[in-house]
Amino acid sequence: MRVLVVTLPEKGHYHPLLGPAAELARRGAEVTFASTFDISGELKAAGVERVVVPPGAPPPPHAVRGEALARVLRDPAALAAWIRMLLVDAPRAGVEPLRAIVRDVQPAVVAIDPMAYDAALAAELEGVPWVGWSTSLNPIVPDHVDSQLVRTLRSLDADRHALFASYGRSARFQISDVLSPRGTAVFATEALVGPLTDAQARDALLVGPSLGGIRGGEVVDPSFAGGRPIVYVSFGSQAWFQPRRFDRILEAAASLDVAVLAAMGDLAGDYQRRASAHVHCVAFADQLAALRHASVIVTHAGANSIMEACALGVPLLVTPICNDQPHGAGLVERAGCGLAIDLERCTHGELVGALRRLLADGPERRAMGAVATSYATRSGAHGAADLVERGRP
Repeated sequence: MRVLVVTLPEKGHYHPLLGPAAELARRGAEVTFASTFDISGELKAAGVERVVVPPGAPPPPHAVRGEALARVLRDPAALAAWIRMLLVDAPRAGVEPLRAIVRDVQPAVVAIDPMAYDAALAAELEGVPWVGWSTSLNPIVPDHVDSQLVRTLRSLDADRHALFASYGRSARFQISDVLSPRGTAVFATEALVGPLTDAQARDALLVGPSLGGIRGGEVVDPSFAGGRPIVYVSFGSQAWFQPRRFDRILEAAASLDVAVLAAMGDLAGDYQRRASAHVHCVAFADQLAALRHASVIVTHAGANSIMEACALGVPLLVTPICNDQPHGAGLVERAGCGLAIDLERCTHGELVGALRRLLADGPERRAMGAVATSYATRSGAHGAADLVERGRP
């Protein structure tokens, strides 16, 4: 069986897809990855053998990461325009190149990141069944949840439907995800997200965590901590330019006499040169390795970071920055396995108190233990692979 996996070109999007793809290969499938941007080097470094990109495909634009992205996130109009580009304009340009890839690969099933609308259309137009491997928690977010992202998508809803209608197709969406009629895998369990409603269960399948694949980033020797608890801080592979947030965490850590491992992108060099003892700054960390030694993770509430923290039983201090992150933070708080805080507005005392609470053997740590136990009983790699095999004609 041939399977085509279509990903968006960021680590937080392709990392969760590596495990299911490897599981399908273990079962004898020939798995090919595709993206409309050229991330073939990154994917091959992550252990992917077959990668296809459209002829002349560029690398991902620098305007969607680091300091450039921070400027976008500070401007609501610019952020809304970026979301429109990602979900409406870019897919229009991506449909035909992806159709050509589908014709060339001839997959039995296409598995897509459900934000890749062009991949759903390409599969539909070529008559190939497709399933979703969601890199977010969007498919199970309740309809009553409100956020800036929800309001932005509401304003784009007519355009999203018009995109599909222009190809003679219809679509159903949940937040940013297009929902497959054959199901969408979500890399979580009920212990985090709660029981699904009947309507949610018709579209989403909770398959557990996906931790497979070769991860990039630095593996840090935990001895730098000198035996102190380690607070691991990361705001993702795109939104890492958060100097104010890092400063606040480092100030709070100094008050608590804990060690800090900070994944800071291009900020790391300058911060490390002036770091105090027991602070280690890297551009990007091997997150699973970091979490194995961490007592707490401070994160932007990206779905991949939440999944990995839950799988390894590390309580979360979530501080959303944009898009779907407030939804993930709400689920963390509801499950009781972490706390949410606004690092732009909280006081020093509030931040110190939140970290002290998460470091203690308190209710959040016990709740995270229950979530981690649930995650240990499920394999997202197996569940997402099963979904592909069920979608095969």
